[in-house]
Formats: sequence, C-alpha cells, structure tokens
Amino acid sequence: MLKDDPATKYGPKRETLLLSLLAIVVILIYADTLTAPFIFDDLNNIHHNPHIRIPALSLENLLWAGYHSPESRRPVANISFALNYYVGGYNPVGYHVVNIVIHLACGIFLFFLAKATLQTPALQSRYEKFGWIPFLAAFIWLTHPLQIQSVSYVVQRMNSMAAMFYVLSMLCYVKFRMSARSPSKWLLLAGCVMSALLAFGTKEISATLPLFIILYEWYFFQQLDRRWARRHFLFLAGLGLLFLMIALVYLDFEPVAKILRGYGRRDFTPLQRLLTQSRVVMFYISLMLWPNPSRLNLDHDFALSYSLLNPVTTLVSIAVIIALIACAVLIARKEPLLSFGIIWFFGNLAIESSLIGLEMVFEHRNYLPSMFVILALVALAFRYFKHAFPAVVALSLVGALCCMWTYQRNRVWADEIALYRDAAAKSPRKARPQNNLGAALSRRGRLAEAIDRYQAALKIKPDYADAHYNLGYALSKSGQLDAGLAHFRQAVRIEPKHVKYRNNLGVALVLKGNPTEALEHFKAALKIDPFDADVHANIGLVFKQQGELDAAMQHFSRALALDPRHTGALNSRGVLLMDHGQLELARKHFALALEISPDYEEARLNLAEVDKRIRQAEGGQPE
Repeated sequence: MLKDDPATKYGPKRETLLLSLLAIVVILIYADTLTAPFIFDDLNNIHHNPHIRIPALSLENLLWAGYHSPESRRPVANISFALNYYVGGYNPVGYHVVNIVIHLACGIFLFFLAKATLQTPALQSRYEKFGWIPFLAAFIWLTHPLQIQSVSYVVQRMNSMAAMFYVLSMLCYVKFRMSARSPSKWLLLAGCVMSALLAFGTKEISATLPLFIILYEWYFFQQLDRRWARRHFLFLAGLGLLFLMIALVYLDFEPVAKILRGYGRRDFTPLQRLLTQSRVVMFYISLMLWPNPSRLNLDHDFALSYSLLNPVTTLVSIAVIIALIACAVLIARKEPLLSFGIIWFFGNLAIESSLIGLEMVFEHRNYLPSMFVILALVALAFRYFKHAFPAVVALSLVGALCCMWTYQRNRVWADEIALYRDAAAKSPRKARPQNNLGAALSRRGRLAEAIDRYQAALKIKPDYADAHYNLGYALSKSGQLDAGLAHFRQAVRIEPKHVKYRNNLGVALVLKGNPTEALEHFKAALKIDPFDADVHANIGLVFKQQGELDAAMQHFSRALALDPRHTGALNSRGVLLMDHGQLELARKHFALALEISPDYEEARLNLAEVDKRIRQAEGGQPE
C-alpha cells in the first residue's frame, strides 16, 4: 500500500513502464479514428491543398508547402502535412498516426514538466511526498474527451503541435534553470529557444509563451518576490515587448484592420463576440469538469450575447471570470500552483476567446489551457486526502471514466456521416452541420439524401453560399443541370470572389454548351487566384474544345507545374501529346494518372490507345 512519504515516488524503470502504459491506453482509445476520412477544414488545408503535394523531398518543396498553403503563417504544421503526403499520399491513416504521436509526446512532455514543477523551490516541500501527481495529471489530460478535436480532427494538428512545442520549450527552460553550470545547461536554453520558434511557426496561440515563461519564473523560482520583478524590470519589459512584436507579426502590423477583417463573414459584431465569449469560457470550464460525450459537438450552436443582461448569464459569467482571476491573485502565495493554473487557463484562452473574429466555439481551444488546470486539481486532490492511496484510486477512476468517454466519442468521429449527424442533431438550428452532413452523404453517392440536407440548410440560412454551391453540384450530378446551374449562380452572387464557386459554375456552363460564358468565369477565378491548378486545367479543356491547342497545352502544363499529380491535367496533356505523336511521353502521363487514381477510366482507355499506337509505330499488329 502507498504511504505518504518519498517511497511513493517511482524510479526510472517504473516511470518508463507507466509512460508506456499511457501510450498503449491512448493508442487504444484513439484506434477507431485511424481510418476516419478528412472532414471540415481538413479539405481546404490538406485534401484540396496542392501545395503540400510535393513530388520530391527537398528544402525548396518543403518551404513551398509551408509558406504557400492556405494557413501560410503556420509553416511548421503545413510542412508536416507535406511530409505526410510525401510518405502516404492522402491515406488518412498516416495523418492520424502522426496526430496521435504528437498527442502522446505532448502528454509525456507535460508529465516531465509537472514533475519538474513540483521540484521547484516554491512547491518542493509541499508536494515532494506525492510522486504520483505527474503521472495522474498526464493520464487524465491525455485521455480527457475535451482533447479529441485536437487529435482526431487532422487539421487541428496545428493546435496540438503548437502545444507540444510550447510545453517542450517551457520544459527546457525549467531544466535549464535547475541544471548546474555546464554545456548541457546552455543546450537546454538553446532547446527552449528552438522549441519556441517552432511553436511560433505552428500556430498563433504560442504567442503567449514568453509571458508564461516570465510568469513561471516569478511563481516557482522567485516565489513571487516583488523585489526580483523590480530588479529585472528592463529584462521583463523586453520580453513583454517580444510578445507584442510576435502578436504584431501575426496581425500583419495592422492589428485593428486585421481583427476587424475577420468579421467580414461573421454573423456577429466584435462587441457581441466579446460578450458571448464570457459565456463560452464558462462553458469550456463545465466541459473540462464534466466532458460527457452527449455534451461534445464538432459544431456547437451558441446563442449570442447582445448586452450584459441579454441574456443575464453574460453578466454572471463575467462576474465569475473576474472572481476567479481575483481569487488567483489573492491565493498566489498560499496556493501558487492553483493560482498559476487559473492564470494559465485564462491567459492561454485570451487569443482565441477575445476580439479576434474567429468562430465562436471550438473544443480544441482548451487543449493547451487545460494542462495546468488539470495538474493543479490533481495536486489539490492529493493535498486534501489524508492518505495518498485513496487519492491515487479516485484519480485513476477519473482517468478510467475519461478513457471510456473518449473511446465512445471517437467511435462517432470514426465515420464522417455519424459525426455530422451528431452535430446536426445537437445543433438543429444551425445551417452548417446540415450542409456538412449533405456533403458527407454526397461523397458516399447518396445524392437524394444529400439534396435534402442542403435544402434543410438553406431553409435555416437562405443566403448560405456553400449550401447553394453543394446543392448545385448534387443536382448537376443527378442530372438536373438547369437547377444546378441556378444554385451555382446563387453561390457566385453571394460570394463572387470564391474561386471554387466560379470554377464549378464554369464547368456546369461547359456541360450546358456555353463555353464562352464558362471561360469568363474561369478567367475571373484566375484573377482571384492565379495558382489554382483546377482552373488552369478547365481553361485548357475549353481551349482544346475550341481548337486552340497551343493555348490548351499552356494551361495543362501550368496546371501540372502547380500540381504535378493533377490527374485531369495529366490525362488531358497526354491526349494532346498523343495527337502530336509524342507517344512515349503521353504514355507516361496516362500511367501516372492511373497510378494516382486507379479508377480513372478515361486515362485507362487512353493508355490502351497509346499502347496500341506504339505497337503500330514499332511495326506490330494491333490487337
């Protein structure tokens, strides 16, 4: 039986065993999501992002993927997607495996950061006899259902990877402060800086890192000594300035314009967002304390706050947040870990839960903020139990409950239709879940059901451009081209600068026999984005249809320069090469198109035709 003395600590071998056990548990509760398809923002940032489709492993290609992808301020995450693509194409298993490994690494770094934190001067005497705290904190955090979005949702690797580098940077700093003067001490400081730079290049949430390193130093090494803060005022001011510079870089040195620009496509004002976020933050706290799968949702429908009293819970939420922050200040000397945990939570939510015009609610935003809260709560549980054994048992049961709920929730995440049905059921008055469910059904070929969902989305929000676009696509594919064209036109009318809408309106017009108007929309799309390979490929098809073969070849070549694995451009360019007698080169185009897309029937027929012509040219007889 465990006792309240240093013997409750475990040695390196048991530590390795426990961390290995954690890894097995995490793999088991996330195993169902390994084959889950790309969803939601995965499509724009990964599946439809030609910049990550690197043909060869080179620094130039990786930098191109990093800085030309849609989220160009997150090059580290974009490069990781490019590496995934290079290894396994669009097989989702590889992306999910990397996400799970990042999550595990984050939890292990949290374990060692918690262990080091409890050995700092401010906490050592208070917690030295409770050696199980770091493990149980890491166990609960890793298996907590609130982390699912950061792991199972592929694109949120941006979030989990930024948190991983953030925690690693802090861990290196703490180890640097604790180590004796030696070469390894300065290697740790270099590791702190390097990890910080990687975090900054992964997601904007890492901008708070310099501030929290200062705060950590003051809390746990200087034990809230105000004289130290006064003596190092210039240094601290310099780090504060560093934080401001990082923030300004993220905001293009136009903070007001950048923040307000985000509201162009929102249904709320900056004031409404700021007021509503007080209730959102309280909702996050409730999810942290009670993360039952019935309360989790990919796409929450959260009512807006229009004033302090509309609804009245806005004022109540603001009062509770102020009270919690005031409590953190008042108990800082008596309960430094709990105080730091509260400030850590609100400080790391501040970027995404303030005035910046982001989506209103997303569960993944709690990934980093929840770390020190869970550590502080686990530590308090040990402090207020009379013996360590019941604390270990109680917290292990909490972790087991988290495992069960995470496993249950991940079974929903494993299938995109189930996930979107869940979101549509939990947010019945929100158009986007209906639209996304329709898109998932459409991808499975269930067009009639998809059309019903798109129409349901448009009943909720008649000016929803994406629902019009998707409905147009589904109607066109089901043979109702005129009705489809009408919805494509509606989508373009609502969002005239959307490349995908214009491109597919052009495709529909070509099918309708109106290539001249189609070309106008394709050219308008290129003015918006000259680097869209699909648009170049479609312009090439129009020129080929009109007999302008040189212009067609130029656009097919441009499409392949932008996306070397564009199967349509490969096939179309191959046809032109075959007609010009360049049979071997044409064959390579068709073969590569089939290698990328084995079900591409037109490329298969063209490959057979070019093989036939090659045999004839060599003097053989056609079959």
